[in-house]
Parts: sequence; C-alpha cells; structure tokens
Amino acid sequence: MTEHKNIPGKTAAYLFSVCCLLILSLGCVYFNTFYNGRKAFNQAESARKASLSKGREVIQSNRYQIAVDKSLKVIENHPNSGYYDDALFILGVSYYYLKQYGKSERRLRELMVNYQDSKYYDDATLYLAKTKLLQEDESDATEIFEDIFRGDYKKSFKSEAALALGQYYFDSKEYDKAEPYLLAIRDSLGNDLEQRRAQNFIADGQFNQFAFGAALGSYLQLLGMDLDDKGKYRALYQSAVCSYRLQRIQDGMDYLNKLINDDIYYDSLSVLRLKLAEGYELDGELLLAEVIYQEVADESKNNLQVAEANYNLGLIYQFEYDELTTAKEYYDAAAKANRSTFAGRDAFQRSTDIGKLEEFTQKVKLDSSATNTQIDDAAARQFELAELYWFKLDKPDSALIEIEYLISTFPSAYNAPKAMIALAGMEMELNDDSVKSDSLLKAVIIEYPGSDYLPEAIEALGLKGTSADTGYAGYYLRRAEDFLIDSEEIDSAIFNYQYIVDNYPDSKYFLQATFSLIWLAETYQSPGDSSVYYAYQEFADSFPGTDWALLASKKIRSQRGTIIAQDEATDDTKKSREIDDVIDGQENLEKEEDYTDPFAAIYKGPSGDTLPLFLNEPRLVNEPFIYPTEAYYLVWEGYLYFQIKLDFSGEVIDYKMMTKSESFELDRRAKEAVASSEFDQLDVSKIVSDLELIEAAEGGGYWFVYKYRVILPDHLR
Repeated sequence: MTEHKNIPGKTAAYLFSVCCLLILSLGCVYFNTFYNGRKAFNQAESARKASLSKGREVIQSNRYQIAVDKSLKVIENHPNSGYYDDALFILGVSYYYLKQYGKSERRLRELMVNYQDSKYYDDATLYLAKTKLLQEDESDATEIFEDIFRGDYKKSFKSEAALALGQYYFDSKEYDKAEPYLLAIRDSLGNDLEQRRAQNFIADGQFNQFAFGAALGSYLQLLGMDLDDKGKYRALYQSAVCSYRLQRIQDGMDYLNKLINDDIYYDSLSVLRLKLAEGYELDGELLLAEVIYQEVADESKNNLQVAEANYNLGLIYQFEYDELTTAKEYYDAAAKANRSTFAGRDAFQRSTDIGKLEEFTQKVKLDSSATNTQIDDAAARQFELAELYWFKLDKPDSALIEIEYLISTFPSAYNAPKAMIALAGMEMELNDDSVKSDSLLKAVIIEYPGSDYLPEAIEALGLKGTSADTGYAGYYLRRAEDFLIDSEEIDSAIFNYQYIVDNYPDSKYFLQATFSLIWLAETYQSPGDSSVYYAYQEFADSFPGTDWALLASKKIRSQRGTIIAQDEATDDTKKSREIDDVIDGQENLEKEEDYTDPFAAIYKGPSGDTLPLFLNEPRLVNEPFIYPTEAYYLVWEGYLYFQIKLDFSGEVIDYKMMTKSESFELDRRAKEAVASSEFDQLDVSKIVSDLELIEAAEGGGYWFVYKYRVILPDHLR
C-alpha cells in the first residue's frame, strides 16, 4: 500500500508538465504565425517604399496577401493577444494595397476605436483618409487629411496628407486649391522625393492652366532639384514647349539641344528632332524644318515618328507652298506608316480631300439636252468642291469662286438655293458684308419660293413665323402632321399631303407625303379590298432602296395573308400565285407553307447557327464610304447586310456580303468601308459576354450580322 500512496502526486506533476508543454507549444505556433505575417508585411512595405524612390510604386500583392492570412489567424484565434492592434494595422494597410478598401476601413476603424493609445493610431488615421478617398467619399477624406495637415502630427504625416490633398485637387483640375499644399511640401514638409513630386505637380498645374511663363519658371526650378535622367528629360522638354508657347523660340530650341547633345537620350533623338523642327517652322525657317522632318521620315525606325514627320511635311507643302500633289504624297506616306494616331488619321483624310479636289475640278459641261438629274449631279459636284476649299483646304477665296460658278451655271439645280445661302454666309464670314449677305437670302425667297432650303433663308433673315414662312413642302408637311396628330382632322391632313405630292415632286418630302397618303387610306378609310396592298407594292417598286420603300415592303408582307384569303374566296388562284411571285421573288410558288423569309439566310452563320445582330457603330472606318457618281442614276439608299467576323479588339478580320444593291461600284465601296471598320473593344466584349458566345475555332473571332446603311447624298433626294 505504501508504494501506491505517491502515485496521485506523480500523476499531477506529469499532467502539469504536459499542460505547460502544450501551452508553450501553442504559444510558439501563435508567435510563429504572427511573425511570418509581420515578416511578409515588412518585405512588401520595404519593396513599395524602395520603388517610390524610382518614381513608380510597385505593390507586391502576394506578400500583402500572406500578411492578411497570417494576421487573420491572430484576430480569430487570439482575441486577447498583445499583438492584436499590430494585426489590425497589418490588415488595414494590406487590404488597402490589395484594393479591398471596405475591409481596410473596417479594420482601421476597429483599431482607432479600441486602441486609442496604440503606436499605430496616427498611421491608421492617415490610411483611413486614403481609403475614404478611394471609395469616393471625398468629403470625409479631405476632412481627415486637413486635420492631419493642421494638427499635432509628425512632419512626415503632414507631408503625406498635404500630398494626398494636393494630388486630389490636381486630379480634379482644381489647381489653385492644390497649390498651397504642394508648396508646403516643397518648402518645408517633404523629403527630397516628395519635394520633387510636389514641384512637378505645381509646374504641370500651371501648364494646364496655360500659365506658360509661370510653368517655365517651375520646370526650370525643378531642374535644380537633383533629378534623375528621366526627370531631367521631362523638365527640359516641357521648358522647350513653354518657351514655344511664349514665342521664345530660340530658348526652346536651346533646351532641346541640351537633350539632343546628351548621349543618354539617344533613343529619344527622333522625338526631340521633331520638336526642334517645329521650332524652326515657328521661327519661319521652313527649309531647315523641312530638312529635319525629312531626316526623321527617312531614318527613324519608329512608325509613329515617321508618320508625324511626313504629316508635318504634308502640312508645309499644302499650306506654305500650295503644292497639293507633293502634299498628298507626304500625307499618303504618313497614313501608310501609322493610321492609329491623329497625325495618321488626319493625313489620310487630307489625302482623300486632295484626291477629291482632282476629281471635282474637272468641270462638267452640259448642253441644252441635259436632264434635271444630270444638272443636279453637276451642281452637287460643284458644291462639294466649294465645301472642300472652304472647310478642308483652307482656301476661302477659291470656295467663293466655285460657289458663284454653281449659282450662275446651274440656276435650276436642286441645290442652287442652298448654294446662295452658303454664299451669303461666306460673304458675312469672309468680308463682313451684311448687305450682300441679306440680298442673297432675299433672292432665295423670291427666286426659289418652293425650295426645301427656303426655311434656312427665312430663319437667317429673322422671318421665321411671319407671313413669309410659308409656301414650301416642309410647311405643308408640318400642317399635315398637326392636323393628323393634334386634332385628328384626317381630311385636312390628306389635303396637305396631297398638296405636296401634286406641287413639289422634287422635294425631299415627296416620298413621305406619298407614303402617308397610302397609310391614311389603310388606317382611316379601310377600302376593304386589295387596293391599299397594290398601292404599297407600286410605291415600293417605284422608289426601291429608300427607307420609305423598305417600310412599304413591310406593310406588303404583313398584308400578304389577307390578300391570299380574299383571292381564295373568289377562286382567283392565278392572281394568288402572281402575288406570291411579287412578294417572294419566286416563280410558280403554289403553297403558303413553301414560303421562306428571304432574310433568314442573312442570319445563318458559317456553322449553321443563327448569328446575333451587331448594332454598334464603328469607332473608326479606315476606308470611308463615298457615294459613287456611277450610281447616281439609281438614286439608291438603304441597308446592305453583311456577316462580319470581329476579333476581341474590335477589328473586322473576315466578312461576307449577304445583300447587294444594283450598283457594282456602290457595293465595292461598301465592302471596303465594312472591311476597314474597327469597333470598340468594350462593345464587342459586352455582346460576347451577354450572349455567352463561343469563340470560333479558327481565327479566334466572333461572327455577327451587321447592317451597313448607305445614305443618299442630299442633292439626289
């Protein structure tokens, strides 16, 4: 029995030692967890701060995420730990750099509420303001920053708050509000890096406000602040730009030459020489500018700079030397080098305009046998030539001559009154001659009382709403619509539409009025037979390709079943077959179930699936559509259907033309326009996402149906 008396004591000692070891072990696990989290956080912060000294903030997201994972274990498993506030701070800052601003704010607030004596309190306040700013809670954020800036905080905190406020107001383009904070950083609060950043903001703010004298002084001051090579380049380059704007051309060129003569900036030599050539051009030294532009165009390996150099050469030859043929050659070279920049796009447009000039300047000679259509075509070309000189080629005197030629040579043309109104505007803008301008406008009223352009002359003379504001097709169209919509006086509406049809056959409102008469007969008179159907059919056949004809075709299709039923009721099977032939374009169609919608094939994709319709307009058309003169006689406009394959960037990488007009040349130009179209990437990705489209096996693109609208020139309407 004696041997067993000490057993309970030994057992207690054993259990106590086991508990101690267990507690010690758990403590080690907890400490190691937090230590690893702190280590990852410190590494991420060290890397971020080191990157700032090089001018770019690098965020090591993986290390911040490790810090979050480890710190959360401390928060969740050891709420009474002495490292709790450390863990909260690590979480708040790490979430901030992981762009999880809501979580960051919650942890920072928890720290500030429960640990007001924590050594992290001030840092947490600063980061709280940052999170509020990035959550677009500007009011609270700026209030906290202001408290830090004006309160009892360390200098480094004040500097960071001032920088945040300065940058916030700078980004909001409130440069005057930004400047006091930036000046405080530059003059007293900031370290060397922060002072350089503040001075950059100050200089750029002045530049953006067109205060080029002040901006020049600020950029030059920046040069004395121990800049790296990149900072020195930007300060000198911006100093050159400011000097050019201040007409201190030689000073600007001197700043550029400092960079050109420094081998460090060899890779930027073409850019610097382009800006140097601009200085020579501004100084009137065109030959020296031309030499440098040509050297860049010939020697640069960068297509953007080649395009810029050729574009500037084109401008010199167009506007300084008036040598359009040579200018066009340079514009073509610029567009070929790169068409994605403004220089490339504008060069392409200017080349096209000069090409049009060569076409339009060939005067059309008409004899007494010329038809109205031929006269209108010739006048339209002449008007386009005048517009080209006025709007595109900056030759107002030539525009004046060409518009006067149109008025004197083609007085019966549809756009002759339009030309007189344009001439009136030219006289006012070019010669400030209100007397001549008004006399031309009054002549329009007297000589062309029924013209569609009459309202423009009336409005320009201030006579809108007076007794003079009547007697043209648009006036009767308004009356018809007022009677129809406001008071439902159908007979009065019909009278006014019919007046347009009888008296204004050349008006652009003629088709609308004609269609409206048929529609009114269908809607309000209900003749009860097939007369309305055949009226729509005759209308569609008479004016093919117009929007109104397309609308009539829809009406025909909607009434098809009714007409068949009427014909079957009278055993008129032959007539029914004829109607089927007219509508479907198929001969010997005997059964209704044989009918197939001709548009079904348009939507049938290469794999047999049904393609979605792409409704968005292109952001860029590299080969713009120009209505061909060869198709004028058709007077065709409307939609051409294509199937287009778009890659994810929005570029057309394949296409099929599914419908055609009656003009080969018109179809060719439409195909060129569609094939050269570039659509917005966001539009493509949204449709792909919304419809859950499957990427094509070949080419990585997506097929759509695309309606391309061909618009008839005004003078052909």
